[in-house]
Amino acid sequence: MGKITKFVGVAGAVAGTAYLSKSENRKKVKGQLNKAVEKLNTKYVRNLGKPSDIPDAEMVDEGAMTSVQYYNRLQQKSIDS
Repeated sequence: MGKITKFVGVAGAVAGTAYLSKSENRKKVKGQLNKAVEKLNTKYVRNLGKPSDIPDAEMVDEGAMTSVQYYNRLQQKSIDS
């Protein structure tokens, strides 16, 4: 199995190099990668929520919120001072 896996990997690398040797193919691949990254980022940001949303903030575990609360208290003290 190890020889077959290596052969398939080398063949894939050679095929990828041959395909990407043309500039139009590189542009196509780069465009598709950019679209995929943009789509992934928009889904991630959309599902992340806003910190000001109270219901979302309540779902965060208390231990994870400790550092945030500490930072917020420091910020409030600097504003009040």
